[in-house]
Amino acid sequence: MAIVSEKTPSANIPPEIIEIILSKLSSVKSLLRFKAVSKSWNTLISNPLFIQNHLRSSDNSPDNLFLSTDTYGTDRGFTLVKFEVGNIHSGEISVESIPNGYDRILCECNGVLLLTSIYGECEYDTCALWNPSTRSQMFLINRCEFNEDHDVDFDCGICYEQITDDVLDCGVCYDQITGDFKVVFVYATKYEIYSCNNNSWTEKYLGTKFYTILGTPGAAIFVDGATYWILGVESRNISGTQLVYFDPRTDELKILKKPEQLNDDKFHLINKASLGGRLCLYHYNYNENSIQIWIKEKGIDTNWKEFLTVGKLCPYLWITPICFVGNKVVIQVDRKKFVYYSPTEQTFEEFVDIDVKCNGFIPYRNSLYFPTAVKTTTIKGQQSRFMLPEHKYLCM
Repeated sequence: MAIVSEKTPSANIPPEIIEIILSKLSSVKSLLRFKAVSKSWNTLISNPLFIQNHLRSSDNSPDNLFLSTDTYGTDRGFTLVKFEVGNIHSGEISVESIPNGYDRILCECNGVLLLTSIYGECEYDTCALWNPSTRSQMFLINRCEFNEDHDVDFDCGICYEQITDDVLDCGVCYDQITGDFKVVFVYATKYEIYSCNNNSWTEKYLGTKFYTILGTPGAAIFVDGATYWILGVESRNISGTQLVYFDPRTDELKILKKPEQLNDDKFHLINKASLGGRLCLYHYNYNENSIQIWIKEKGIDTNWKEFLTVGKLCPYLWITPICFVGNKVVIQVDRKKFVYYSPTEQTFEEFVDIDVKCNGFIPYRNSLYFPTAVKTTTIKGQQSRFMLPEHKYLCM
């Protein structure tokens, strides 16, 4: 990535070294300030390849930072949590930095959050894209007409069913080939894609019927190039709880094959998570009174590998893996309780309960990413700051 030579204090430093140093900076606020140093720095920091490398550097950092998926009825904002060995630190993103009226996170993608309002007339009627690090925001009004009735053929002309097509779920995905953020609305019998690059909508109908599954809360997950949901499926060839994903390479909604142990019982209580940058699938086995966790290998169309089984002595009915801390896994066992689990020793170590009421967490990543082909605004007003122990500030 070439940088035009200019007479700046860094003129004697090779451009390659400047690029490496800047890409290692975790503070997005500092990088935005450094754009004013020179035209070449502005060009470098705005370059999509630099933005990509900076995010990779952030992903490789040891900071296990997560945001609560909702404000849980408070006026403080989203809870920010940092997991360390033996400790959990928490703070909040100030409400002054959050798009007004948006209190639930539907999905995280490359540091960009898809937000909605819990208290709106329709949860998916109006959404917002927001980057907490740059404070950039844009709003998206769903153009679809709700409660649209139409006939759906599930069995090649034999069986017809009248469907009320409401939005079931929503997520955001990044197409690395085109550099486009795509927002996906999933209905019972169709899905719609909004392209931020083109400011356009695409509507596609399904040959199956989707429905929501009770007991599988949580935001959509963007990981390893695709966005995933847990949904129920009814069709001629497949039924029951399935792992559905949006492939940005083809703009298709697909069903990912589950681990073989889950294929025989469509009533398995399963859910998904992102663990160490990998898609994770876990379920409670009623017959064995155990919890099994699988991790998918890198790549969209790859196989599952069993990660661990929490055996019959598991003291918790349900667990949600959050992240790795050293050689242990941080697991959420209640809205306010977290534990360590050691796969080698098969033991739990409890944390002290903290004042974090939340149905789920999503990764928080300092990122320069945001859609570039649409009109966006920057949230002005009071800057938000979270103070974590050791007087470490995360500035917005």
